[in-house]
Amino acid sequence: HEAALDYTLRVAAAKAAASMAQPVKLFMNIHPLEMFTEELYTSLHHIQGVAPQMSLVIEVHETAVAEVDKMKAMALRLADMHIQFAYDDFGAGQSRLNELAEVPPHVVKFDMGLIRDIDTASANKQQMITQLVQLVVSIGSTPLAEGVETEGEAAFCRSIGFELCQGYLTGRPKLV
Repeated sequence: HEAALDYTLRVAAAKAAASMAQPVKLFMNIHPLEMFTEELYTSLHHIQGVAPQMSLVIEVHETAVAEVDKMKAMALRLADMHIQFAYDDFGAGQSRLNELAEVPPHVVKFDMGLIRDIDTASANKQQMITQLVQLVVSIGSTPLAEGVETEGEAAFCRSIGFELCQGYLTGRPKLV
């Protein structure tokens, strides 16, 4: 029932977004079992109807990204629906560098394991993250730092080119 639960939560999030005064960009996770299915596209169409002013970004699970041909087809379908997509947890598990080149996402969400304490990390780690951010920008994607919890982490992330961040520094989860 995982996919059904995910769908129910996405509809609830869309309803919350619809009640906001300003249009929002809403990032939504997709369960791996839903990837590349007609049910996914049907559910996304329904969610767009719930909150038509919302800008939707689908977070693609790392296990799905490796299927390049299916990702290309999905990217086209989502583009037709005016939905963006993001690669989630970049840097955890599979590197996905080939997939970045083959199917560049709108957003690349850097895993919090790479971001945690980045402002005090070794020079080698800071240089590696800086170069990865530059690579992401060079292919036309927006880099997002996940798990930003301190002002120091946020300042460092801004200084190396991250355009977006999420984490406890920007807000804790809450019921709406």
